[in-house]
Amino acid sequence: MQRLMKPLAAAVAMALVLAVAGTVQAERLTFMTGPAGGTWYPLGGAIKRILEEGVPDLQLSLRPGAGLINIKAIETGKAELAMGHVISTVDAIAGNPPFETPHKDLCNLGALYQQVAHIVTIDEDVRSIADFRGKSITSLPRGNTNEFALRMLLGMYDMTYDDLGTVNFASITDMVNLMKDGHAVALSLITSLPSGSIMDLANARDVRFLDIPDAQFERLKARNAGWSRVTIPAATYEQARDVISAGFPMQMMASCSRVSDDLAYSMTKALAEHVTELASINAALATHDAAAMAADIGVPFHPGAERYYREVGVR
Repeated sequence: MQRLMKPLAAAVAMALVLAVAGTVQAERLTFMTGPAGGTWYPLGGAIKRILEEGVPDLQLSLRPGAGLINIKAIETGKAELAMGHVISTVDAIAGNPPFETPHKDLCNLGALYQQVAHIVTIDEDVRSIADFRGKSITSLPRGNTNEFALRMLLGMYDMTYDDLGTVNFASITDMVNLMKDGHAVALSLITSLPSGSIMDLANARDVRFLDIPDAQFERLKARNAGWSRVTIPAATYEQARDVISAGFPMQMMASCSRVSDDLAYSMTKALAEHVTELASINAALATHDAAAMAADIGVPFHPGAERYYREVGVR
């Protein structure tokens, strides 16, 4: 009996050692997404599933966040993985406002869908952003890239919040309700096409979409190279014409120092091979692929992501 028990005990001991070793080797990362109720949060949940299924022993802990908050979380070691807005990442790396110093731990894993500036008014006297002077407008809360982008948009016309009547900082739902009730006459929302919230507003009120003229766009681009020209096609919101606007991609970013090259490679590969599965949440990703993810957006790639894109021939 003792002869039988010794091998059994040894086998049990070895199994426990292997189990403990497997636990130690498991990768646990904090993944910052967006605020609950926004489009980033469910998208983050879908990305978590793809990455955990595609990368052995990877465990992601989702945290709600926002464009600026996510960048600070990676830089301060509170997160390893995050969604980001390209214009904010570009500013953070350069140390431009609202960031006080250059951020050195931000690496790009890949660009996802394009986000478009929806500048919408219900006031017939408002024909451009310049006409926001003295008016009540609404934006997402401070600390959100959308809010800082609004400051950039006002800056195209040498305007600040002091030139406006009232700025209502609110959730997307409350922004739309403020417009429906007439408590705000214009909003600025940077999001993907089409936006369900903008559709809701357009169904409830007669709205006008404002263009960004070339001269003002050049000022915007000079302020931050992450901006690009984007068109809202006619009939997207049953509007009669194309709207010439601006926008920037949403991206996946990771800590350069705390995410290993091999892990970044594996996560990028898993996401690129399954990115079209995210189309059920964001239709713009239905035709997305590795080449689109590898677009040069002015943010350095994580070496592991770079290795994957070179391996598949898109860099």
